[in-house]
Amino acid sequence: MSNYEIRPFREGDEDGLIACFNAAFGENDETFQTRTRSEWDWAFANNPAGRRIWVAECEGEIVAQCAALPYRVHIDGREHSFTQGVDSMVHPAHRRGLRRPGLFVATARPFFKQYGGLGGDILHYGWPVEPAWRIGKTFLGYEIIRTQTIHYRDMDSGPSDLPAGVERIGRFDDSVQALYDRCRAQWGASTLRDATYLNWRFADCPRADYDLFGVRDSDGALLAYAVFRKADWPRPDSGLIMDWLCPHDEIEAGALLHDAVLNRARALEARVTLAVFPEHSLWFTHFQEWGWSVFPSPYLLIGIVQDPRYDTWWLRQNWWYQLAELDVV
Repeated sequence: MSNYEIRPFREGDEDGLIACFNAAFGENDETFQTRTRSEWDWAFANNPAGRRIWVAECEGEIVAQCAALPYRVHIDGREHSFTQGVDSMVHPAHRRGLRRPGLFVATARPFFKQYGGLGGDILHYGWPVEPAWRIGKTFLGYEIIRTQTIHYRDMDSGPSDLPAGVERIGRFDDSVQALYDRCRAQWGASTLRDATYLNWRFADCPRADYDLFGVRDSDGALLAYAVFRKADWPRPDSGLIMDWLCPHDEIEAGALLHDAVLNRARALEARVTLAVFPEHSLWFTHFQEWGWSVFPSPYLLIGIVQDPRYDTWWLRQNWWYQLAELDVV
């Protein structure tokens, strides 16, 4: 049996983690695109909320990882943190390296001991693939928050230019803070959408191009924004509303942004456009009034709630989240 050292991330682990990632996720996948150092740095080294990583090392090689992307959140009027589990992996050559429950669970348990519990990250969440869900449910306490619903609209012919009243945003500035403060009053919990987070998440992301659209009032104040991209997820040629920040009483601004994302989807020849809205949001209904349909997806939003003041039911009724909080797009 191999000897494994389970430990927190250390500077210098980066290249070993990238090599393990490419071996674990590239196995038997002809469509796999290898991870680059710039992509790793963006996700983990440059994340304004920090990083969460534990690894298993064997004979100088990184062979397993439990990691998460932390997000600063406002919850019940105070700032705290949620984490999204990402890149759960064991090198193919080490998947039988430990007896049940296995090397990943052995790596994950000290991860959650360090970052969980009262005073730690309030929520650890994700959209796991089926094997990861089974392991997490059995050994780590994963619970289902909801079966994720998705809004979708088949694309038709129509305009493809930018509507009057909508501007392109190159980078967010501090003016977005007032918009976020206005919106977060409607929610119990949400990722803190300030310029630091938004520019990291979208403008600085090395692996995707995003369209940032904004609507301003006559004084130049930002009334609402939407972020859009085209991707081959969850199916080829999908247009995705990645982020939507619009107060419930700014219906006209919302309608302009709605036209902007549909027009951009046509310009990029998307076959369908998709969005995610929590059921407690008025936008869940407004988009259906604008001709969108809703269907239950195969994706489970799971969580480990690490603060006794909250549970999965509370999150389902109070947490505002978007595709922006999903790392794969």
